[in-house]
Parts: sequence; C-alpha cells; structure tokens
Amino acid sequence: MKSFFNAIFQAIFWGWNLIFLSVVYLGILPFIGIFLILATFEGQIPIEFFFSLCTLIAVPVACTIIGGKKFSSQPLELLRLFYAVEAPLVLLCGLRLFVFRELTPASVHILISIGVCISAFAAEMLYGYANTKRSIAWLQMLVHSLMLFVGIYAGSILLFYALPVAAWLIVEILKFEWAINLWQIFIANPVITIVYGIPFYFLLFGMTCSLFVAMPSLVAYLYTTSGIKILKAFAAQYGTKKAVAGFLGVAIATFTLFISFQQQPQVKAFSLLNNPPQTDNARQVLLSKSDTIRSGLVNAYLSNYRYLSSVKDNNHIENMYEKIFGFPKSVNKSIQNIYNQLMSPFLYNGTESDVQKADKLYSQFFDLPIQKGEQNAINHALESTSNLDEAKAGLLNLNQKKVWLKQQEVTTKEHKDWANVELHEIYENTTRDVQEVFYSFSLPESAVITGLWLGDTADLSKRFEYVLSPRGAAQKVYNQQVQRARPIDPALLEQVGPRHYRLRAFPIPVKPSPAQLQSQGNIPTEMHLWLTYKVMRQDKGWALPQLGEKRNIYWTNGLVNKTKRIRNGQVINQIYNEKNDKNQKSDDWLEAYLPGNKELGIHTVNLSFSTNEYKITAKPLNTQDYSLPINQRFAIVLDTSRSMNSHIQELEKTWNWLRKEGFANNNLADNDADLYLTSIPGTEPKRLDDINQFKPGKMTFYGTMQLKEMLQQFDKMRGNTNYDGILLVTDEGSYELSDDKKNLPKINSPLWLVHLGSLPKAYDDTIIKAIADSNGGVSTDISEVLKRQATKSKLGNSVVNVIDGYAWFMEKLTNPSSSLSTPNSFDSLAARQLITGLSREKNLDQLAELDAIHELAKRFKIVTPYSSMIVLVNDEQRRQLKEAEADKDRFNRKIESGKEDLTKPSNPLKSASIPEPSTGIAVVIAGILFFVFTKKRRMNVN
Repeated sequence: MKSFFNAIFQAIFWGWNLIFLSVVYLGILPFIGIFLILATFEGQIPIEFFFSLCTLIAVPVACTIIGGKKFSSQPLELLRLFYAVEAPLVLLCGLRLFVFRELTPASVHILISIGVCISAFAAEMLYGYANTKRSIAWLQMLVHSLMLFVGIYAGSILLFYALPVAAWLIVEILKFEWAINLWQIFIANPVITIVYGIPFYFLLFGMTCSLFVAMPSLVAYLYTTSGIKILKAFAAQYGTKKAVAGFLGVAIATFTLFISFQQQPQVKAFSLLNNPPQTDNARQVLLSKSDTIRSGLVNAYLSNYRYLSSVKDNNHIENMYEKIFGFPKSVNKSIQNIYNQLMSPFLYNGTESDVQKADKLYSQFFDLPIQKGEQNAINHALESTSNLDEAKAGLLNLNQKKVWLKQQEVTTKEHKDWANVELHEIYENTTRDVQEVFYSFSLPESAVITGLWLGDTADLSKRFEYVLSPRGAAQKVYNQQVQRARPIDPALLEQVGPRHYRLRAFPIPVKPSPAQLQSQGNIPTEMHLWLTYKVMRQDKGWALPQLGEKRNIYWTNGLVNKTKRIRNGQVINQIYNEKNDKNQKSDDWLEAYLPGNKELGIHTVNLSFSTNEYKITAKPLNTQDYSLPINQRFAIVLDTSRSMNSHIQELEKTWNWLRKEGFANNNLADNDADLYLTSIPGTEPKRLDDINQFKPGKMTFYGTMQLKEMLQQFDKMRGNTNYDGILLVTDEGSYELSDDKKNLPKINSPLWLVHLGSLPKAYDDTIIKAIADSNGGVSTDISEVLKRQATKSKLGNSVVNVIDGYAWFMEKLTNPSSSLSTPNSFDSLAARQLITGLSREKNLDQLAELDAIHELAKRFKIVTPYSSMIVLVNDEQRRQLKEAEADKDRFNRKIESGKEDLTKPSNPLKSASIPEPSTGIAVVIAGILFFVFTKKRRMNVN
C-alpha cells in the first residue's frame, strides 16, 4: 500500500509539472511570450503584470528542480512541496493576474500573510528547524504560529469551491462529452489543435481540477502540522511559556489586524457627509476631517477596482450550490453568508450606486471633480487592471506624458503696433495607441485667431486647412471623429471665454514598430500643427499664448531628446518668463512675450454687417487716460466655495484696496459697495450693505458653487437695488462641474468676473453670453475692472472695449456708401471688436442673429465665441459638418467636462455558475485560445 501511495504522490507532482511546463513552454510562450516582453518594455502592459506572469511560470520550474534534486526519493515530501508551496503560489499568481486588481490594506494583509507562510513552509522543508540560531528560531516560531491560522483560513475558503468542483468533475467525466468536444475541435481545426497542443490543455485542466479537490484539506493539514511541529521544537528548546506567549501574541495581532482592516473608510465618509452642515462650526469640523473624507470617497469611487465584489452582489456560492447540489435557498444563503465573512477583506461594504454617490459628494465637498483631484490614485487603479484608456484626452490625462512636443517654432511678422504670429508644433506619439493633444490657453482679449492647419509633414502644400463652423456643429463633428474606431485627423479650436481658447488635435499617429517602418516606409510618424493669430503690441512686446492646462502633451528641456524651440528662425536653448531667474530653465509651454516694435498708432477700419456699415477705431491709451469710478454703487458677489480658502491673502488685498478707495465708507459721494455672500444649500446666503463687517480671514469657505448659482442667489437678495456694476469675486473654479442649463437671471448691469489667483480654463456658453450682453468682462485684478469700466464710461457710449492698452470705438455710419475703406490685414482685429459690440446690441437668442454674426466671422476668417475652427480631411467629415450646420442646435455647445467613463471591471463573484458539464472544458480551452490569438493580434497591430 505504501508503494501505491508513493507512486500516486510521484505521479501528482511529476505529472502535473510535466504537463504544465509542456503547455507553457511549447504552447504559450513561443507565440505570445516575445510580444508580452516587448509590450512590457514599451509601457503597454504594467510591469506588475509581467512580474506576476513570470512568477507564475517560474514557480513550477523552480519546484521541479528542487523536487528532482532534494526530494526525488521522498514521495511524501514531493506531495508537501506541491500542495503547500507550488500549488498555492501558482494559485496566488493566477489570481493576481486575472482576478485581483488594486490591493487594499485588508487584501495586502491576507496575501502577505499567505506569502510569508508559504515561504516559511518551504524554508522548513529545505532546512528544518533552526535550533542553532536563536533569532531565526524565534522568527520561525512566530511565522509558524501564523501558519496555523492561515492554513485553516485558506483551507476553509478553498473548501467552498472544492466540493462543487468534485461533483461537477465526476459528472463531466462520466458523461464523456469532453472527448466529443475535443474531437469536434480537432475536426474543425486539426492544424491548430496539434500546433497549440489542445489535448494537453484538456489534460492539464482535468488534472488540475482533480488535484484541486484535495487541496483544501491538504493545505489545512500540512500547514497546521508544520506549525505544530515547529512550536513543539521551540517549546522543547526555549520553554513552553515562551512558545505559548509567542503563539498568543501572533493570534492577538492576527485577529486585531483582520478586524481593524474591515473598517472600510467610505462608511465614515458617507456618515460625515450625510447631512449638510448648518453652521460655520459644523463646517470647520468637517473640513478638519478632510483626509478621512477623501480616503472614504476615493475608496468608494474605486470600489470596482479595489474589491472583487460588493457583499450584496456576491452571490456565486449560493448559485453554485443550488445548481450542483440542489440545496434549499435558505441553506445556500447561509453558506454564502459564511463565505462572505471569510472573504470580507476582498468584498466592498456598500452598493454599486456608491460610485456615483462618491463622485457627487467629492465635487460638493472638495470643489473639484474627483478625476481631477485624485488623478494619481485613479490612474494607479486603472493600471492595476486591463482597462484601456480612452483616446480622448480627459481629466485623467492631465499632464500625462504620452505625446512628445518634438519641435516648437514661433514666427512674428510685425506691422508697427500689431503683428501676425504663427505657432508651428510637431508632435510624436510615444505610445502604441492613438492620442489626443489638448491645450487650454489664453490670449490678450484684443487678439484674434486667424488660422489652424494639420499635416503629416512640414510640406505646407499638403496640410489640411480649417473651416469656420458654428460652435455647436464643430464640436459635434469633432467628437464624432474622436469616438470612431478608425479616426481620421481632425482638429478643433474654440473660444471659450473673452480671452480663453481650447485646442484639440486628434489622432496623433501611433508609434510604429520597426517592422512597420520597414514594410510601410511612408506611414506617418508625427503630426504638424500650425496656428496663427493677430495681436496688438503691449508694453512688454508681442503676447504669446499662455497655458492654462495640457493633456497628454509634454516637452523636454534636458540634454537628450530636447524639444527644439525656434523663435523667428533662431534656435534658442531655453525660454524665460518673469517668474524665472535669469539662469533658471522654464517648464512653460511658451514665454509670455517676444520683444517687438514699440511704435503705437490709431487705426480706423470701416466694416459692413448686414445692410449697415460700421467704423471701428483703435486708439492707444496713456496712463492718464484711465480713471476710477465716481459716485457709483457696485455689488460684490463673493464665491464662498472651498477652493477660495487658498486665496485668503488675495482676498485680503482686494478688501484693503476697496477700503482705501472709499468703497467701504457707506458714502455714495465717492463710491459704495454692497457684499453678497453666497452659500451652498443648507445655509442661507447673506447681504451686507457695509462691507467692513466682512473679515476675510474669519470666513469659512466650504462646498462648491457654480457661477450661475451665485448669480441666482444674488438676484434673489438684491431686491430693487440698482447697481452700476456687478463684481463676482471668485477663483479659477471648476469649469468641469458646470452644466448646460440656461437658468441665468437677466443681468442689467455690467457683469465682471474677478478671478483671484488665475483665470479659469473656460466658461460655459451661458456665462459667456451674460458677460457679453451686460457689457462686462473678466480679470484677475479688481482695480483693473473698475478702471476699465470707469474709462469706458468717460470715453462715451461708442466705446466697445478698453483692453490691452487700447480703447476700441464702434460707430454706425449714416452714409455707408461714401465711407467704405480699403480692405487691409488689420480688418481681422477690427472685426473681432465689431462682433463684440454687435453681441451686445443683437438678441443672440435668435438663431438668425447668430447666423449673421457667424457669417461675419467666416468673412474675416476668425475664431469667436460663436464660431470655431475645425480641420477636416475628407468628404465624409465635410458631409457630417454640413448636416450638423443645418441643425437648429448648431450653436448649442455642450460642457466639455473631461470626465472619462471608466470601464467597469467584471465581477467574478456575481451570479456565477458552473458551466454545463457538456461544455465546461471546451469553454476553458476556447478562452485560452482567445487569449493567445487576441494578444498576438494586438501586438502585431500595435
């Protein structure tokens, strides 16, 4: 009998390893191994995935070598090596590759404990008890004490699967349909069946299932006996009291950690944010617990990536037992509940709806989108799965390095006090996926963008030119192209504020493989983009676009692969801005200014619109031409969102300036201001007619509010009070949290948005319209706002704008036939101001008026808040644009939230069931073949 069992033990160890190694080294690795290695080094596959796969393959090799050298004549030791070391390690690596995603502290605790015990068991097999080294003996005793709990824990979990697998396997073998399926596969694809060794897959699968049935009891037995063996040896050498003390210490620590890690942070976070705080003290308490709330909301948002399933959705055990054994539902439910208790480190304590709940609560509490605020955490979770990133650049692509700016060239052509500026950039994709380049940038308010082109080469004759299209139609067509399976180069340039622009180019060609370059020498390897604009000269020179935000694009300033920067034909080593020291390299996109002509002059241009003629005049202003308001009353609407807390110093500075200039003395003889404190739901907004009552340093900034909400609250509190201007003091804000609703009250006074810190990346179209309709504007300095308004009033009603050192006048001509001027290249700048003036005169709720202004933009080929530039490259895109331009919503532009729809990982524990016995193995084999072929195909395509 002993010889019989020895033969069984030998067959289990050598048989499984021989089959496994044959399948891996003769079947899988030759066909996908090389592609997997290349993909890992090129960054397509996370390095963790690669190491896990290498470990999975290396463990059987190492165990086979150890078994042959150390235990070839000890069959029982081979069995111990297989069931206590090799099989658990292979199982862990397989789970880490295909089941586990981002690990949590609870799951890390369990996996590390198992890993430590496997290592300790292997060390005990190879070297025995360390009776000669006291420190190692203590360590062995402690780890083997842990092994007692781990063995029982792991064996208990495996038992839930081993019983139904045993029953299923018996049915499968007895029905003999696996042989029929194998024969059908051979008849359908005999070559593939032989080349890929399909019969070996069947044999490996069947043998693995058979061995798995015995695994729970053997793991529990082998680990507990090994633990008891070492404890006895330690007690014999150092005394029973020390052994018991060590065992109890491990037991207490193990259960304490297990229980403490079950306290998932989202439960506390949801509890804290369950009811809106009603007082400043309550808000301050919540703000002091920001780290706890952040941790909980992120955990809930990423629950699909950090946990295998929620407790509620985990029902595979009860389904499996019902199908295999036919137990009553109450029994199956009880078995499921016991399983859930054991698996609690891997189960989420919540529901699927918590993802959306966490997303909403995060933006409400932290005043920015969760994908923007927790970009690193979310990207790390995505990299822990096979989830593919969207090609469209979203918030998760902020500052990511996927597309390299190979070259950047700026050329200026001066015309006394204004200039044509051309920006030419060359992009190289460093990934094997198509990418989108995204820039959010600002230009002086008087500047005007006049052109956009794309090309695969620097050949100007082969580049694709822009067309001017209504903003909604252009956005619609561009987004349709980005979402296509095979996108074709489009680019979109939009004006999203008085001085705000958004540029997107797609798709940047994928990085070609050496084989592709050799076989297809003419495939594009880079993308060229040209952008032109006209700008008036300012004191510091010609203003260049200033970056607000970038996605996917990056540039380098080092010695290797340095981005080449050219200015007016001269290569420069680095760029400088005012914030840079003389010898400090700048990481900015562009410098703020290029030096230029200091000559100023008056410009007069006559332009036609509809049946009317207008004269646009640009007149430079001196310092003495500016003034402050006198005898005027202003409303100051203060944003009290959480993000304003980082701008207390700027707010103090603003308040001190208002006091100094007489806005706080309640005397209208000079000026006066009323303060409107906005508030999130749960507390009431306030109006203070004496702004001296407000102390910025004592204000509790909390929650999130959007500009439209603030203006709605102001409109309700103002009553019948009339103001000469409305100053909404806010910060950069979060454009991504805006909505497309047009529920804005009518603004009868100039609306000025004063942004402390920096300008936002964009405004929604409702806010853009409100600014234009009210004759307002935007700035980062309240004194500039008041000077602009007062100077405009002083210069008369014909002034369209006081901006960038010039006053722009618009006059409707009464005798147009005799007043036409000769067309010149300054017309684009003048047309920009004409559209600004017309947008205040015309009712832009009427589609016909928008169409008329759009036609004016097309005539002068300029970007406006209503007309965008889109680059099209084929007839299909032109047809789509023509259809979009015929829609009634052609000017309706949607908020570009940048939010990416994360691919939800599959739930391996939800509604799972054992496959029909007749198809079980065939499904597994088909899955393996699908994995092999799709991986190979993807690598070849890339």
